[in-house]
Amino acid sequence: MLSQTENDLLSRVGPGTPMGELLRRYWHPIGLVGDATDRPRKVRVLGEDLILFRDKSGRAGLLYPHCAHRGTSLYYGKVDDHGIRCCYHGWLFDADGTILETPGEPEGSPIAARIKHGAYPVHEYEGIVFAYMGPPEKKPEFPIYDLFVRPGRRLVHAKVHSPCNWLQIRENEMDPVHITFLHTRMFGVQFVPAFGALPTMEWRETPVGMMYVTVRRWKDWLWLRSNDMILPNIARVAGIEDAEGET
Repeated sequence: MLSQTENDLLSRVGPGTPMGELLRRYWHPIGLVGDATDRPRKVRVLGEDLILFRDKSGRAGLLYPHCAHRGTSLYYGKVDDHGIRCCYHGWLFDADGTILETPGEPEGSPIAARIKHGAYPVHEYEGIVFAYMGPPEKKPEFPIYDLFVRPGRRLVHAKVHSPCNWLQIRENEMDPVHITFLHTRMFGVQFVPAFGALPTMEWRETPVGMMYVTVRRWKDWLWLRSNDMILPNIARVAGIEDAEGET
């Protein structure tokens, strides 16, 4: 059993934590494209509260929530042609955090050139908004995996709120036993009856994460099924078919 110190090391992901700094080296899905609109939206990512919006030029932005001037919440900001304008003094912040206008400052004020509002790069792909929250010099290319582009396949966009830490979600994806009990034996068949057969199991490390392989004996069939996880935030779940080929 993990100690509290070990549990915190693995599960705490806020700024400055060891796991948080590691996870910030990756691109993370933070919402659907439809979430980024001209109405600012609060999002919480890796322990940080942020503001997601889309300016009238079509650029999505992910900014620190409080104005760099007087700390007013940008949740109440007004989206402009280029960026978002603070409701308190009208300061205008571009989607990348650049300060474009500082109304109320003396003419020739150098403040806009000296400071920049906190912001994270975003990338939109197949209906999903991704963000990179690590050091700029460590930013990787946005990864395009084979499961994104396989012929005949399409990405289905959905959001699920899970009030737990990131590790519990990843652990659940690599736990085939809970399907037998939680989703079949304990509360009735929620997917297919064949899940009620307890499988033989094997876990393997892969170059990008890990996978499991299970084999179930169901009626006159052997059902082999595998799931794989691309760390830190992608799971590829096999299609559900029972021994009679029904999907």
